[in-house]
Amino acid sequence: MQLAFPEIEDHLQALEWGASEQEKGEVFTNPEIVNFMLKTSGVVDAIQSKTARILEPSCGQGEFVIAIAKLLVANIAKQREELPLDFIKSLIKAFDISSENIEIAKQKTSAVLMQILNTEEAASTVDTWFHHGDFLLNDFTTYFTHAVGNPPYVRIENIPTTLLAAYRSRYNTMKERADLYIAFYQKCLELLEAKGVLSFICTDRWTKNSYGSSLRAFISSGYQLDLYVDLYGQSAFQSDVLTYPAITQISRQKHSSTKILHNPKIDSQLSESVYLVLSGQDKSLHKLTERKDIIENDKPWLFGTVDELNLIKRLERDFPTMEDVGCKVYIGAATGNNQVYIVGDDVALEPSRKVPLVKATDIRSGILVHSGKFIVNTYDENGVIKLTDFPMLQEYLTQHKEVLQKRHVAKKSPHHWFKTIDRVYPERAAQEKLLIPDIKSKLTTVYDPGQYHPNNSIYYICSSDWDIRALQGVLISGIGQLFVENYSTKVAGGNLRFQAQHLRRICLPRWEDVDSDLATALSEVAINNDIEKSILLTSRLYKLNKQEQQLLG
Repeated sequence: MQLAFPEIEDHLQALEWGASEQEKGEVFTNPEIVNFMLKTSGVVDAIQSKTARILEPSCGQGEFVIAIAKLLVANIAKQREELPLDFIKSLIKAFDISSENIEIAKQKTSAVLMQILNTEEAASTVDTWFHHGDFLLNDFTTYFTHAVGNPPYVRIENIPTTLLAAYRSRYNTMKERADLYIAFYQKCLELLEAKGVLSFICTDRWTKNSYGSSLRAFISSGYQLDLYVDLYGQSAFQSDVLTYPAITQISRQKHSSTKILHNPKIDSQLSESVYLVLSGQDKSLHKLTERKDIIENDKPWLFGTVDELNLIKRLERDFPTMEDVGCKVYIGAATGNNQVYIVGDDVALEPSRKVPLVKATDIRSGILVHSGKFIVNTYDENGVIKLTDFPMLQEYLTQHKEVLQKRHVAKKSPHHWFKTIDRVYPERAAQEKLLIPDIKSKLTTVYDPGQYHPNNSIYYICSSDWDIRALQGVLISGIGQLFVENYSTKVAGGNLRFQAQHLRRICLPRWEDVDSDLATALSEVAINNDIEKSILLTSRLYKLNKQEQQLLG
């Protein structure tokens, strides 16, 4: 196989990044997970039949390649036959941007191969298998039967600017704030031969979030999601991570159905049974669920129960979304330096420059307990203020000028070095609103009569039509939890992200279509936090049957 180096300057910068101490998303996979993926994806059988050409795009210190080398050794011992050295050398192409990782991987893999090869053969094999370079910037002239691995989870702000531009110009699935692993998915899928199989372990966020929509559409256009395994709460990696991973197995063929495993105990017995089902050798599903409706263009992949998904689909068909009926969802203001911009009564500023603030910690119990803090307001109705118009604020911020100028937002706008990242809206602070903490296991809605401005740990809903208390009465029923639980992904601790993109999925009737007595009753259950009555009233609102009502709790 030939590798063609493209823009030399981009590639050199990539190697420089690889040699640096900067974050590059290196998290190594536990062996039992590696073995499961190699078995269920068909790598084990492909090695035995001598048909495999395997791609590992981000090999780290070689977990997947070492496991494949062990399979090779075991297969030769079992078959009692020697394999041609040319076949062994052509079996794997593995890449990593870190030369240190490549050297460690070579040493470990060579030690395994020396059980079947002499020293010189083992050395030449690992030299052929491993490549120090940026996988995303290399061009290929061949296709692979399998792509396996754990693509790097690198946020876009941690990628050098010119490299990010180079990646985005090559990979059209890297939309919005898509992290680097999105490009790894696209390129590896493109490099699969017909009916070739990709098996990745990666964060599951892209399967539902808006930045994954282009990748979901790409997969929908020419691939099948064979297998999806969520690993909520499991130690899939050799170090702790903040997001929950999932195994996605995707093949280059027309989509028919997806097999799903929810939080299984990964072992060799499960690996074997799943492989037999996927390969058609066993018609019984065992612990697997089968669905035909997971993939549809760029829509989020929903893996909930059939009853939950049927209810969501009915509500989406029969009712408009929250924002279409005048309930706007916002996120609170990010400052870029809370130590400076969040102040108490002891900091003397012009009254218009201090807005009472509410943080997630203030509503953790479900009741608003104000901390007495304020957010510094560096905006007015025309945009960023003229700092000299507010001498007290100018004096205060100038004391912190050096640290504030180091922020990304200040470097982008040096003239406005003193502004917060997000605009503060005193008019929204003065509106009735529902406050929703970003990270929580259950949807929590806290009423604010119009006194506080949320910070960026809180999402909030303001309404132009719906009575805000009646809206709260609907959301506490479990209907909000149902939508967010299916459209969101879990993070560490089993919590959900109650982000705007998920909250906006919630469907509601138009306010004018809500019976006045029902509206009053919904408002009362919110004030009294009467969950049981809220479920009954919400069931009337949406005309839920008994089976659907049970899904609310």
